[in-house]
Amino acid sequence: MDDLAEQADVSVEILEWLSLNLPASAGKLYGQRIFRKRHGGIREVFEPKPPFDAVSKNLHRSFTSLFSYEVPGHVHGFVRGRSTISNASQHLAKKCVLRMDLEDFFPSIDAATVKGLLQEQGYEGKAVDLAVNLVTIGGKLPIGLSTSPLFSNLVFLGTDHLLAEYARSEGLSFTRYVDDLTFSGDVTDRHAADIARILDGAGWSVNTRKTAFMRRGGPQYVTGLYVGESDKPRIPRKVKREMRWILHVISRFGYERYMAEFGGEDKGMHRRRLLGWACYIAAVEPDVGYPLLRAFEQLVPEGDEEDQYDLP
Repeated sequence: MDDLAEQADVSVEILEWLSLNLPASAGKLYGQRIFRKRHGGIREVFEPKPPFDAVSKNLHRSFTSLFSYEVPGHVHGFVRGRSTISNASQHLAKKCVLRMDLEDFFPSIDAATVKGLLQEQGYEGKAVDLAVNLVTIGGKLPIGLSTSPLFSNLVFLGTDHLLAEYARSEGLSFTRYVDDLTFSGDVTDRHAADIARILDGAGWSVNTRKTAFMRRGGPQYVTGLYVGESDKPRIPRKVKREMRWILHVISRFGYERYMAEFGGEDKGMHRRRLLGWACYIAAVEPDVGYPLLRAFEQLVPEGDEEDQYDLP
């Protein structure tokens, strides 16, 4: 108990209070946002509030340093030094790219599974129950807590090894970005069926509506980036066109008119979001992104900070 409290950087009493009150504290200790998925269904994102947010971040840092987890080379989501760019870079100019998505990845990991992981790491007694209550909500691993990515990677580790070994045996490149699985090379329907069987045998469900074969000569996208060329991933043309159009409108008519008359307000394209998009484009294609970034910084007034950075 004392060790867990030290890891969370709060007293044992606060940990016990949070553990007791979290189940019925929606709106007080955390917020909830519901998003409709493009291919059907909803995604529930939890946003921890003080003091729960600080506890969650402290536990994440402590667990990351204490847990014996060696990140596989093919895992790119929520890993320091890796990103959507490093993920997409493994699939450049391939004959075929297969994208498969896991159904309800985080929420499919229940509290019992998390408890088992914590016990493997040496947590026991009341400490393990408190820890489980602090990293799960409603008996499931939630999207939005700082601790969730680490636990999802730990739970998926065995499946990661199975998929990586299968890809090597078939001469395919394989990466995983959270719940987004990508295989590339001479990929066939047989490979997709084999991969689905591996996932099903390990207890995971494939979102078949998002399974896609992307062949050379047609659109090939991995974690939102175009991978059809051999030198590097690229920002999709439609994103670059839209950003240039926005810049044109703002430079000609002004930011306020863009927001009011050209759809900026409806799309939530506030200053931070525009700068976030431009920063991301600059990270992928500097020659395109940096001019956009400089222009938006000059043309869009400071203080318009209603939205979060949101990548295209």
